[in-house]
Amino acid sequence: MAAVRNLFLMFLLSCCLPAYAGQASDFLEPLDRPASAVSNLAGAHLNAVAAAGDRLVAVGVRGLIMISDDAGASWRQVDSPVSSDLLGVTFPTPQQGWAVGHEGVVLHSADQGKSWVKQYDGRQAATQLVEHFTKLAEGGDQAALAYLDGVKLNYKDGPEQALMDVWFADDQHGFVAGTFGTLLATEDGGKTWVSWMERVDNPEFLHYLAIAGSGEQVFIASERGIVFRYNKVSGRFDLVETGYTGSFFGVEVTPQAVVAAGLRGTAYKSMDQGASWSPMETGVKVALSDVQALPDGRFLLASVDGRVIISDAKLDGFQAVATSRPGRFSSLALLPGGRAVTVGYSGARQVNLR
Repeated sequence: MAAVRNLFLMFLLSCCLPAYAGQASDFLEPLDRPASAVSNLAGAHLNAVAAAGDRLVAVGVRGLIMISDDAGASWRQVDSPVSSDLLGVTFPTPQQGWAVGHEGVVLHSADQGKSWVKQYDGRQAATQLVEHFTKLAEGGDQAALAYLDGVKLNYKDGPEQALMDVWFADDQHGFVAGTFGTLLATEDGGKTWVSWMERVDNPEFLHYLAIAGSGEQVFIASERGIVFRYNKVSGRFDLVETGYTGSFFGVEVTPQAVVAAGLRGTAYKSMDQGASWSPMETGVKVALSDVQALPDGRFLLASVDGRVIISDAKLDGFQAVATSRPGRFSSLALLPGGRAVTVGYSGARQVNLR
């Protein structure tokens, strides 16, 4: 499971649309145009990677999707139905996977990442969310009026809102999370999506930059040092302040711990399911873009300047892990045998954790 989740992804929000300017009059929107072939996969700009059983699936700019069946030693591109930048990917089972990105796109694969179909996009979200909050407001829900105004503003100029990350508990139940408080849920494997925006304590429409869970625990990483924690009793996400004031770009959850990571090498941990948080000394001074949990309870973090660090068992400190070559890392995926793969602005890297 990968998360969108670094400083550079936020930059993409402002530069994606101009990249398509100057096209011919028969220009197709990114949501309607399949991804083009990429000649240099080894140096491709990738944003997220996930393990799909024994296969790796990576996604990146302009709809790029590539897979590896040899632990990241070699890659091949597969067809993608969109040219929207893809920012997050997850496979809750070896066969079933989802990818999300700009223009609110949600892609689904039922064959371990070999083929993909578009399930949902920002055009559908715009119509659905306006209808949803209009109905609630007409029914007397005063809070729905603020959401209705916010949604109309979000989609005033088209399907602009990016889905930054995706998380599924199994092959049926999942969330997609994105900019300006966008949160949608499914209970049927993505056949239908419903708004959860009103089920989060987020009246300011803060961005959701990553989402992760374990069992009934689900956390969303956001701005201003805030994480949102799912409350099973209320069926809502509660706002939790960690004590940090910057943005978190990654979050990872295990039954024993939650770790959120973000700007300037900042990482915070909670050992009580998000009730209280404390800072971790990472030894890194640049943004941390992703965090993954190892089977033994330790955590692995990647930075945007090409470093990978691994925590000790008690989550008190970190040590550096050697990487095959430098790169601006945006996402991590764990492999069997003490290995991992990072992806980023200049392709994929294999990492030996031993």
